[in-house]
Amino acid sequence: MESSDDQAIRSASAAAGRLFRTYERHCIGPSSDTLFDLLTAMHSLNDRLQRAVGKDFHHVEEFVALKAIRNLAHHQEELRSNVRVIPAPAYSDLAIMCILRRDQVERAIENSQERWRNEIRAACEAVFHWYGQAVNINPCVFNFMVKAYEEISEVGVRPAEEDIASFENSYRNEEAHGHSHFVEGILRAPAAEITGLLASVADEMPSAGA
Repeated sequence: MESSDDQAIRSASAAAGRLFRTYERHCIGPSSDTLFDLLTAMHSLNDRLQRAVGKDFHHVEEFVALKAIRNLAHHQEELRSNVRVIPAPAYSDLAIMCILRRDQVERAIENSQERWRNEIRAACEAVFHWYGQAVNINPCVFNFMVKAYEEISEVGVRPAEEDIASFENSYRNEEAHGHSHFVEGILRAPAAEITGLLASVADEMPSAGA
């Protein structure tokens, strides 16, 4: 008979599999739906990881920042339809940007518990890319997935091979060639030009209460 510890590990492994499947879908056909499916899977894995091994992602800045966005979207459904997934308008190590309005991110921070608010604000400022009224969260998503892979590998949580194979192959290939696993997500173009372009994207998105 399977012990409760074994059941918890199996549940965490299944949750990790869901996270990597949703991430692959987000990479292949990114949209607001794939983004929020990914954030939901991230939140679920965090809960199950805590139950299985007594460890979670709350020490990871990317998780702290993304969880704030996930929590706002969970309670205020309009955020799900108020995200823009666009091609990067300049050279970058990521081809896609996931744009939220600055006021939405600020609302996610302010709606968090007061005792964690300063930590959440610091995480959002550190790992999101801010362009005036537009905020790109896709580099944070990418880098979180790398850290999630490393964290679950350390504690012996192993998704099904078909769920992790693509990500793991990329990770090992980067390692073999001495490449960083992480992205900068920086746009290689004049800052004023990029900020102006992305501000026009943000201006087309409904603001709170609109």
